Amino acid sequence: MSDMQIEAMIASPPERDELVVQLFVKDGGQWGEIYRKNDEYVIDIYVTASMCVCTSVENLIQTLVHSRQKLRDRLEAS
Repeated sequence: MSDMQIEAMIASPPERDELVVQLFVKDGGQWGEIYRKNDEYVIDIYVTASMCVCTSVENLIQTLVHSRQKLRDRLEAS
């Protein structure tokens, strides 16, 4: 497995009222952005140039942790 390096940079894009965190693949393009919306932290994940998936950061973290645990349980059971 090759570990893809992810970089995060705080930025102040002109289209946003507050600071954001822009997520990049090291030596590559931007793939996401984290920002605050109505007192909640939200992540936009750019699937394609014209399509974006938006969810709360908390939801994404919970889904990843839960999915990892389910996979671990299944792999250890076999």
